Amino acid sequence: MEITKIQIEELTKTNWKITDGKLHKLFNFKNYAEVINFTMKVFEIVEKHNHHPEIVVNYSKVEVSVNNHEEKNISDKCYLLAKDIDFINNIPSI
Repeated sequence: MEITKIQIEELTKTNWKITDGKLHKLFNFKNYAEVINFTMKVFEIVEKHNHHPEIVVNYSKVEVSVNNHEEKNISDKCYLLAKDIDFINNIPSI
């Protein structure tokens, strides 16, 4: 099922954008250790969702892009993954 306008509006409030038919967000961190910590948390979530985004890792940034590869659109599955990625980004590291 394709993502709804309401879901898109909700994601744009947390800085997700639609670019080239994908949900896209840039996450900024203080250092590489934070980047790797976040990326590992994302890995755990994408495995649970069985929905795998494109992830570009840089020293202090992580770019995440997600769409439904089979259907070539942004689905509700993409929406749920984006929400969970936002959730883990807001959990403080121990």
